[in-house]
Amino acid sequence: MPAGLDFRSVGPADIDLLAEIDPRIAPDPARRAHMVHLLDSGMSWAALQGGEGVGFAIVTRHFYALPLVDLLFVAEPHRRGGVGRALMDHCEASHDTDRMFTSTNESNLPMRALLAKAGWRPAGVVNYLDPGDPELIFVKLRG
Repeated sequence: MPAGLDFRSVGPADIDLLAEIDPRIAPDPARRAHMVHLLDSGMSWAALQGGEGVGFAIVTRHFYALPLVDLLFVAEPHRRGGVGRALMDHCEASHDTDRMFTSTNESNLPMRALLAKAGWRPAGVVNYLDPGDPELIFVKLRG
C-alpha cells in the first residue's frame, strides 16, 4: 500500500470530493446523478493521501445482491502507484460475503493486470454493452 494512504467511507454528500478525483463528474449532470445514486448504497470508499482525494471505489449490491465494485477510479497523477490495488484490497476486506465481483472492458489492460495481481478470477463475459469491447466479469473468493 502506498505510504500515507488512508480510506474513508463516502456517500452522496461526498460527490464533490469524487468530482475532484474524477473531473468527468462535475460537468456531466447525468453522470453526477448516477454517481449520487450509487453512493446512496453506503458501501463506498475514497482513498486519501495527505488529505487529498486520490481515488475511490463504489461498491453496490445490485449484482444478485452480492458486493460489486461498480467503479474504481484513481486520479491520473496517482495511477500505477498502488492506489487502485489498495482500494480493491480495502473493498475485499470490508465486505461480508464469501465472494465479490467487479467487471471491466476487455480493452482495459491496466485494470485486468491489477485484478490478476490481486487474485481475482475470470467469471464470465457480457457482450454488446460496448460493441466490440466485451465486459469481463471477475470474482474474488474469500478463503
